[in-house]
Amino acid sequence: MTTTPPRANQLWHPSRGISFSPGSAPRAPPAQSLHTMTEVSTGVNQYHVAASETIVVPSRETLATAVAQQTSPSLGLGTLAHHVDNRVSVQSTVETSVVVKEPERKATDNPPPPVFEYKMIDDLFYTAKRSPQGSPESFWSYSQYRYAAEDGSLHRVKVHYCRSRHTMERVCKQYFMDEKVLGFDLEWMADSMKKDGLKKNVSLIQLASPSRIGLFHVALFTDSDDMVGPSFRHIMEDSNVIKVGVAIKGDTTRLRNYLDIQSRGLMELSNLYKLVTYSRTGEYHNINRRLVPMATQVEQYLHLPLFKGQDVRSSDWSRPLDAKQVLYSASDAYAGLHLYATLDYHRKQLDPCPPLPHHAELNLAIPLAEGVRVASTDNTVEPDDVAAPDALDIDDKETASSIAILKETKTSLVSKQKPASIKPTPKTPERPKDSRVEVAEDRVASYRASHPQTRSNVAQLRSYFLWHCYDLSPAAIAQLVRDPPLKTVTVVAYILAVVQAEKLPVDHDRLREVTGLIPQSTLWARWPVVARMVTPSSN
Repeated sequence: MTTTPPRANQLWHPSRGISFSPGSAPRAPPAQSLHTMTEVSTGVNQYHVAASETIVVPSRETLATAVAQQTSPSLGLGTLAHHVDNRVSVQSTVETSVVVKEPERKATDNPPPPVFEYKMIDDLFYTAKRSPQGSPESFWSYSQYRYAAEDGSLHRVKVHYCRSRHTMERVCKQYFMDEKVLGFDLEWMADSMKKDGLKKNVSLIQLASPSRIGLFHVALFTDSDDMVGPSFRHIMEDSNVIKVGVAIKGDTTRLRNYLDIQSRGLMELSNLYKLVTYSRTGEYHNINRRLVPMATQVEQYLHLPLFKGQDVRSSDWSRPLDAKQVLYSASDAYAGLHLYATLDYHRKQLDPCPPLPHHAELNLAIPLAEGVRVASTDNTVEPDDVAAPDALDIDDKETASSIAILKETKTSLVSKQKPASIKPTPKTPERPKDSRVEVAEDRVASYRASHPQTRSNVAQLRSYFLWHCYDLSPAAIAQLVRDPPLKTVTVVAYILAVVQAEKLPVDHDRLREVTGLIPQSTLWARWPVVARMVTPSSN
C-alpha cells in the first residue's frame, strides 16, 4: 500500500490537527513607494494610488518581507507522531519503547483567541514564531488577519490611504460610521512644536475596524475651514462609539487643540490591560492609570512582538507615505482594536468579573470587581515622578529620600494585608490635568517605548517636552506639573539631564536662557555636554 506524502504546506497543531495554508504566495516584486501613480500587481492583490483616491491592502508581499512568502515546512510522519497526545512513542529496532514528553507549551505559543470575523491565520502566526527574532517576518501585523467567507475564500484587511479631505470624508461615511468600536492613533513630526501648526502636530490620523483601516494623511490635505470633514468629527465626538488606543488622551488633546474636536467615548488600553492582568493575579494594588506601551500589551496578549522601530516612528510624516510607514501606522491602529477585544474577552473570564474602565475623558479611577477593596494608588507618587538624586538640589534630595521611605512603608503595609480587608482611603479630588501636560506625557510614553535603554525618567522627559514643544519657562513648568509647584531649579535640572543624555532637538538660544539660571561651575561639573553646547567656540 502506497502512502501519500504530506503536503508541503501542511501544519500540525495539537488542538486542531492538521491545518492547511491557503497556498503560498508568489514571490513579490521589490518594495515600492506607495505614492507612485501606478497600479501594482503582487500576484495576490492589486491597488491603485492617486491624490484623491485610496490604497487598498498593502501587504507584506509589497514589502518583500511577506510572511505569506514562506510556506510551512513539510512535517514528516515522525514529527507528526511527536505531537499526538503531547508525547511520542518510538519503536526501536530491538522492539524497545521509549516515551518522551513534549516541552510544555505556553499560552503565547499559540495564536490569540479569535475575537472578530477577521482572525489571525495559524500558518502566518507560526511562521512569525519561527522567524529569527527581530526580523521583519517575526513581528505582529494587520496583514496576518483574514476573513473566511462561506465559499471558502479568504479576504484580507483593506487599507484606505487617503490624501485629501474629500476622500477621507467618503471613506469615513461609507466604512466607519456604523462601527461601535474603532482603533485610533495619530502620527506627527518628531521635532514638532506648538508654533509649527496643524500639519506637523497632527500629520496622520488612523482609524481601524475589523475589516478596514483608514490612514488619513492630514499633512497632505489642502487647507480648508474644516480640514477633516463632518463624518470623522461625528465619529470622534460620539460617546457611543468607543475609540481605543494607548495614550489616547494625549492624541485627542491634539485634535482638540488643532482641529477643535471634543473627543468622547475614549478607552485607554493601559487601564484595561492593568485591570485584566492584575485582577487575574490578585495584585489589585498594581491597578493604576500609568501608561503601558502598546508593544508590551501586544506581545503579552496577541503573542507576537510589535514593530516599534525608531527609524520609522521618527520618519518624515509630512511626505507621501512609503510602504514601511503604511505597515507601521496601519498595524498600530489595528493592534489597538484587537487588543481591546482580546482584553475584554479575558476580562469576561474573570470571577468575579470587573466592569470595563470608565471612558478616559472622565478622568475616573479604574473600577474593580464587586467586593474587591484595595487602598487607592491613583495619587501615590511613583518612582518616575522623582528625579534621580544627581538631578536634584539638596532640599529635593531630602524630599526624595522621605518619599522613598514613605513608599517603602506603604508598600510593606499593603503587602501584609489581604486585598479584600483593606478599607479604601479617602481620595481628594484631582486637579484637572492641563492639556499640555497630557500631550507631553503622551510623547514621553512614545519616546520611552521606542528607546527602552533611555537613562531619562518620566519627570525629566515630561519637563523637556513641555519646555521644547510649548516654549514654557522652567518656572511655568514647575507650576504646571505639580500642586504645590516644583522648585524651578529642579525643572532646570530635569531639562539639562535630558539634553545631556538624549539626542533630542534643542533650541540653543533657549538652552542658554535655561543654563543662565544656575552657576556656571555647577553647569560644567554636572552637565559638561550642555556646557559645551552653549559656550561659544574659541578660534
